[in-house]
Amino acid sequence: MTQFARSRASLQRRRGALARKAEPETPRNPLARSGAVLAVATVVAGVLGYVYILVLTRALGPVGYGVLGSLLGLSVVLSIASTALQLEATRAVAIDPSAPRGWLHRRGIAISFATGALTLLATPLIDAVLRLPTPTLVFALAAVMLPQTYVGVQLGILLGAGRTGAFSLLLVVSGASRTAAAVLTAVLHQSPAFALWVSAATGVATNVIGALLIRRLPRPHLASDHPPIGWSGFLRAALGAGALIVLLNADLLTARAVLPDKESGWYAFLTVFGRVTFWGTNFVALWVFPHEAARESAAKARAYALTAVAVIATFAVASSWLAGDVITDTLAGPEYAGAAGYAPWFAVAGSLLSVVQLATYVDVARGRRRLSLVVWAASPAMVLAIWLAPHTIAGVISAAVVILTVVAAAGVASMRRSAAR
Repeated sequence: MTQFARSRASLQRRRGALARKAEPETPRNPLARSGAVLAVATVVAGVLGYVYILVLTRALGPVGYGVLGSLLGLSVVLSIASTALQLEATRAVAIDPSAPRGWLHRRGIAISFATGALTLLATPLIDAVLRLPTPTLVFALAAVMLPQTYVGVQLGILLGAGRTGAFSLLLVVSGASRTAAAVLTAVLHQSPAFALWVSAATGVATNVIGALLIRRLPRPHLASDHPPIGWSGFLRAALGAGALIVLLNADLLTARAVLPDKESGWYAFLTVFGRVTFWGTNFVALWVFPHEAARESAAKARAYALTAVAVIATFAVASSWLAGDVITDTLAGPEYAGAAGYAPWFAVAGSLLSVVQLATYVDVARGRRRLSLVVWAASPAMVLAIWLAPHTIAGVISAAVVILTVVAAAGVASMRRSAAR
């Protein structure tokens, strides 16, 4: 090589090095970073949910919170619409971020008002079944469901657009808005009706914040505003969300029917170990969903997701085994001491439910419904298995774990088929 060629090569190397320094640094692992942000946000939102319950439990007393708690339980069922809107909005935006989003907002408004109207139409039934002091409480619940349902669209758009930080902020704001309503109810010594109406007002404020966050997204540049995905997507998402909620509660409701009063009370408390495990991994399914919908880094995201679920589940089961008695005594008191030995089995059940949720979300993101139908079928199968099992806590949770193991295995097999395509 001549002296001129060596000098030229050296100059090119220096220019290349300067150009690399000028380039902005890319996050070393954006998948892990977004997952960590979602994990923190869901934990904070979960803690705010428990604070909401704790504040109102103390402020309203057993009678007042008994009324409000029954209505909040009903709102969990009604929130299937919000979850379905979130999943469908996430899928639609992840598939094509440049497509118009106006149809999503219009659909969200329509479904929010339909949810509120359905609640109002069911007022006589709700009033009779829940033995409410006044039917007007149902009106307040309907008002809560309007903003609570619509926020699903806003969360879905932000998550589908890859704005994990904005999604996390809105999720935490949503939880904080309900906690603020609870604190205001406690400070002013108000009633369950007041708590619901204030929750409706703070929910609207959350929608306003969500609208401001969405305005910061790049505007879609396509001219047409016709929905690229019909109602089938929403129905498929509702099918999956509904199946998970029913399966989550099938063992508890059946246990109440077959166990004596004391044991059913123990069982109801022990479900906390499963619920904490399940909700502790909720961020994993949310995080993997847009990657599956967009077919972008899906295989890597799915591998991370399964690893995260396995790590969290292992920690939950080990903690309930090693410290179940301490946790039980701290949370429930000495009357529940005999229940502590069953805690690890409930953590196992929650872990299996986490796998089922992850697989169901992957199925919905891929535009399928097969696994959702399997999960729906699992609920009556669980009820039958519990009914045929020995009517003890060990018998009920063992039957539930067997059914959940079968469904979780079907879910893992479904995800493997997705990876192979």
